[in-house]
Amino acid sequence: MNMEWTKDKEKKILLKYRFTLTVKIIRIIAATLFFFWLYMLVISISYHSLGLDKKHIFYSRVAMDWSQPNMQEDFGSIDSAEITPFFTQKISYPVYKMIGKETELIGTKQLAKRLAPMYSTNQTDYLKPKNEQEYTFYLPEHPKTGTKLEANEDPAVWTKLEKVHEGTVAELSFSTKSYMTPEEMLGFLKPYDLDVLWMPLYAGEMKEFETGWGGSGNTLSVDSIGFTGGREAGDDYNSQSKYSLEEKFSELNKKLMLQQMKNLLDNESTSYRENFLGLSHLEERYNYLMKEGFQVYGAVVTGPVKELLKLKENEQIQGANLGEMTYWNWSEE
Repeated sequence: MNMEWTKDKEKKILLKYRFTLTVKIIRIIAATLFFFWLYMLVISISYHSLGLDKKHIFYSRVAMDWSQPNMQEDFGSIDSAEITPFFTQKISYPVYKMIGKETELIGTKQLAKRLAPMYSTNQTDYLKPKNEQEYTFYLPEHPKTGTKLEANEDPAVWTKLEKVHEGTVAELSFSTKSYMTPEEMLGFLKPYDLDVLWMPLYAGEMKEFETGWGGSGNTLSVDSIGFTGGREAGDDYNSQSKYSLEEKFSELNKKLMLQQMKNLLDNESTSYRENFLGLSHLEERYNYLMKEGFQVYGAVVTGPVKELLKLKENEQIQGANLGEMTYWNWSEE
């Protein structure tokens, strides 16, 4: 039996075909989204169960301790860690600096650990523009010749401290005219009512290896690492602790620093250390410290401005730089 083809029949067939096709497309999209959700769920659960985020957070903080003076996390602050579909691990946490006896939020640490380590990033987003000259430390002598060196002096540092109200606390960095052990530096600063936060550590720069440097005339500053309170963590990185930079913990802090250096050298790639953590020449520095011991040539301190001003009279101190200031939050003993 022949059926006559009409425009109405054509329209009905096309509508039915379009409806069927739309349903298929929706099903495919729904299935794709479901499997993508399942894929991400498996990745996320595996990522957090393996504790990779805790490991990366721990070592990023170790690197921050060594390379960025007076920058620290606040214990109890919230860390953010996630993994993308392409296995990029994104981590962020707030960072603070100590001014007087209280911490001040200064920015957020942003980490991206990628499968190709050379494309990993480690940066700090500051709440306000950072003064790169805030911390400049000058070597007391030339590493290659032993010639005595000086520091660039800025009289405005002391003038500003003299003009602010004594009910103020501040952060100050300075260099010294000779090398000291960390214990000697702590003893050197003991007469002052100040907290010592960080010390530039000489680890063979320009003597055992070449690194970035700056200076003019009879001054020389190098890209260095620093000595501060040591960190330790359990095997799963769930339990972490940090010690203060005090004389009673000095030997432990040195031991922990060398231990974390060795852990990174033994267990992590050069790309991980340099591209992700930003730690260059770690092997050379570790070998130098093991052979020559710990020598520092300055410090970052915080305390009342009246105590900081007393450092001006100490002939051993040079090249002071003033950091942040805030209202009184000190506890007088």
